Amino acid sequence: MRWESTEHDGVGVLHVFGYLGRQDTHRFDGVVDWVRSRSDGRLVLDMSGLLGWSEEGEAAVLRAARSPLGVCGLLDRPAPLLTGDTTGRIRIYPNVRCALADLARA
Repeated sequence: MRWESTEHDGVGVLHVFGYLGRQDTHRFDGVVDWVRSRSDGRLVLDMSGLLGWSEEGEAAVLRAARSPLGVCGLLDRPAPLLTGDTTGRIRIYPNVRCALADLARA
């Protein structure tokens, strides 16, 4: 797994590439905290560069939703933990642009 981050009007954007497996979850948790600390706490997770993930990888994304989280780029990837979220903290978007537009209003 590798990542890049940007910030747009206070919203952190984390672009994830490669495969998010069990061995990467600790590093992913740290990256999420790092990106959030450099923004106002709102976060968009762009998964369009992700080639795949394990169940533990998806659970790590769910943990990242301790505050509002925009997720985009799921493509056709199954995400039962994310789409079944009942907390309302995870919002699914088709792309980064849509996610940023919505979170910028929040």
